[in-house]
Amino acid sequence: MPTIRLNSLLLVEERLLEAEYFVRRLGRQRDADRFGYELNAFVAAARSITFVLQKEMSAVPGFSAWWASEQRSLARDPAAVFFVKLRNLSQHQGRISLVGVTASDGPRRTWSYRFAGNPDAVPPDVLHRDAADCCREHLAKLAGVVLACTEAFPFYSCPKRALTPAGVAALQISLEDAEETLGFPRGWSQAAEPLSQERRILILCEHVDGLDFGALRRLAGWKPRKASGRLSASDVLSEDIAKALVVQLEENRRVNNTDFALSLLLGAPVRREK
Repeated sequence: MPTIRLNSLLLVEERLLEAEYFVRRLGRQRDADRFGYELNAFVAAARSITFVLQKEMSAVPGFSAWWASEQRSLARDPAAVFFVKLRNLSQHQGRISLVGVTASDGPRRTWSYRFAGNPDAVPPDVLHRDAADCCREHLAKLAGVVLACTEAFPFYSCPKRALTPAGVAALQISLEDAEETLGFPRGWSQAAEPLSQERRILILCEHVDGLDFGALRRLAGWKPRKASGRLSASDVLSEDIAKALVVQLEENRRVNNTDFALSLLLGAPVRREK
């Protein structure tokens, strides 16, 4: 039986690309209901990224301490915490509340959506911003965490890095064990003729998949779109109406939460207006 396991973040990369698929669809979606469906899919895929990361790296020496530090950093980021709560809301309570606003895009009118009226307050970094842009920004943060993990644990995160002379030395990999792990007979890589260890490692490396670091850097390097400097009168009016609705919904949320807390304190039910 194989005696080694080559750790890999390929499943984590897959989750990142899945989340990117849904966030791209958010940017093209005009229909409010369909936007909500895509948003639900995005927050679920995004939340799974760190779950899979922890699962894949749980047995790696030093990962627990490294991940605890990353968790503390994410916990200090109000926008990151907000997205975790959105996923919990979407999965366990109901629809994510949004406000839609139209804007001109050449001859067409497009829709933008803003977070508002959910159980948890919209943090300042997200308030009054396009929801799709906020999702892209959140995905970039998660991709940055994954990239940081590959830098902290280069030989444990990518099989192609593990099967290099430096990786083999660091992980103390037996090439015979590696051959068996990959499904080849022990000694297979030099069965035809004696080869150097470096050459054998190169041959074995060709039979494993590696992370797409270009894709990871692309996702981590995303920047929000710059606001257009030219707004029509109707665009300004739509934006003002959207901001007013967001403020109203956020105030209603605050009042309802205060009333609910007061009802718990007094032991009396509080009726909420629909």
